[in-house]
Amino acid sequence: MRRIVAYFTAHRKVAFFAIFVLAFVVRLGFLLHHRGDILQVGEEPRIAEAMISKGQFADPYVIPTGPTAHSTPFYPFILAGIYKLLGIGFAGQFARCLTVVTGYALLYALYPTFASAFGFPYQAGLLAGFIAAAFPVRRSFEVFRGWEEPWAAMALALLLWLTLKRERSARPTLAGAIWLGVCWGLSLYISFSLFSILAGLLFVDVLLKRNFVVVRDAAVIVLVTLAVISPWTIRNHRELHAWVLMRDNLGLEVLYGNHEHVRPSAELNADDPASLQDFMHPGQSVPEATLIKEMGEIAYNKRDLHWAEGWIESHPGEFLWLTVERFFFFWLGPLNHAFETLIISSYTLLGIAGLGLIRKRVGAIQFRLWCTVLFFYPLMYYIVAFAHRYRVQIDWMIWLSAGLCVSVLLEKKTGFQPANVESVSQIHQPKS
Repeated sequence: MRRIVAYFTAHRKVAFFAIFVLAFVVRLGFLLHHRGDILQVGEEPRIAEAMISKGQFADPYVIPTGPTAHSTPFYPFILAGIYKLLGIGFAGQFARCLTVVTGYALLYALYPTFASAFGFPYQAGLLAGFIAAAFPVRRSFEVFRGWEEPWAAMALALLLWLTLKRERSARPTLAGAIWLGVCWGLSLYISFSLFSILAGLLFVDVLLKRNFVVVRDAAVIVLVTLAVISPWTIRNHRELHAWVLMRDNLGLEVLYGNHEHVRPSAELNADDPASLQDFMHPGQSVPEATLIKEMGEIAYNKRDLHWAEGWIESHPGEFLWLTVERFFFFWLGPLNHAFETLIISSYTLLGIAGLGLIRKRVGAIQFRLWCTVLFFYPLMYYIVAFAHRYRVQIDWMIWLSAGLCVSVLLEKKTGFQPANVESVSQIHQPKS
């Protein structure tokens, strides 16, 4: 094992290629075996189809409903380019699935690079990358039903790396704050869920440092971020006649996760007739999609949010229990699938154990970044129905922390040290 780690440490491009190929081949095999599912699409592919057929960013639900802000624009625009070249039939949908497979393969192949960038042992990233590549624990979300998640994860890694560089700087500049705001704004076009991380990072930074420069820079980052996303905000106002930052589906998702006979995950909801009697997602329900067409998305989501708030107020005990269930689903995996839960819970618990090691072995700034992200990002997902793709954006952070934990355990038990280029060169030197 030492020689393998040493080899990949000395040949990092080979390591990247090996992890990428492993992840791609495993998921391609899954795709070919279940090719009957290729034509099943969700909201973002439907938007892309509307962009091709109607020239509108519209119609995410089971029937055409008009202009939408259900999704951020990044992934539908990518899919629209694919559909324009290959059509919306089997070839186009197969290519869509390949973009999902490629995104996940690229993300896992970058784990060792992320490890080096943030000061983790390179072998922690190797271990994380190879295991994540070999086991597609998110099943169809890594092949058919994935959207922008791996790209959002890569964007977050870049944002946190820029934040780390800024934190390490002796004199953070105003220009640096502007540049960070630009990057955050662009990332929100990929996934608006990253906004909670931005808010958390700025809140913690101001709370801990409490000086004028930090407050000024936080304000600049927020203002620049809002300026960058303003074209899409203006577009949403023009099309939907209401101010919406990036997405407008909060009410829908909160109600889908909080109503009579509801289950903690979207999968369980879809399989439970009792839950479906009380509310169905307009992505699967013609009556609900018809209501959106008649009411408009903004009014529909306001109504759903009002209904969800009313149900939560009248069922506090059920809501609390659902929140606890969703907490465990988020951190341990889908509890109704034993294999996935075993793997996800294993590396999650190792990752949590590794948090303390980050402070000692990696750095205090990285420890603060990890704790802030892992606390703030999931908060919204505790109150909506769990879906397997929700944790992808931050999963690489948990994997690196788990890899660090395993590296330290190996070091203590066997004396195994992270390999470096010099050690590799010595291994391959001919004996005199």
